[in-house]
Parts: sequence; C-alpha cells; structure tokens
Amino acid sequence: MKKNDVDSGPVAPGLIQLDEGTLVSIRLARSTQLPGQFRAVAVAVLKARRRVPLSSSETAGFGPDPGSALEACLTRVRTTLSGKKTRPRRLERRPDATL
Repeated sequence: MKKNDVDSGPVAPGLIQLDEGTLVSIRLARSTQLPGQFRAVAVAVLKARRRVPLSSSETAGFGPDPGSALEACLTRVRTTLSGKKTRPRRLERRPDATL
C-alpha cells in the first residue's frame, strides 16, 4: 500500500516499507473516539526479517485525513524503532549429555 492509495472504506489494512529492511503492517480506520478523524495503527513490524513487538498505544496516529494519520503513525513507528535495539540471536551449543 502506498501512502496515496488509501481506501475510503471503514478499514483499510496495508503494508508500507520504511527502508530496505523494515516492513510495517498498518491498519487505517475512522476514529470512533474523534468523529471526523482517522486513526492509523501499526499492527506489526518486521525489521531485518525479525518481528519487533510494538504496542498500539505507542504507534497510534490521528489526523483529519487518511494521509496525515498514516504519516503520524509512521513517525511514531520510526521513533519507537530508533529507541529499540534488536538483540542478535546467539547460537550456542548445548552441553553434551552425560550420565
């Protein structure tokens, strides 16, 4: 989904690529709390092929139109990802079993 390809329906899920290693799944909908506003929330983020856990309260973006809500959400995702560091998985051998 590109930023300009926003469905005018009640819910429009989509994928946005932030950079070459980061893919964000976003759900865009009309806000029920603020009439006339849109709400975009990052549902999941894959960074370097690993899932990065996010909370919806950290990444919710609001705006008067779908594009501004989406941009607010992406800004919050970028700041959240810059603060989190992904831990590399350490591959360790298990000790040999002895009886």
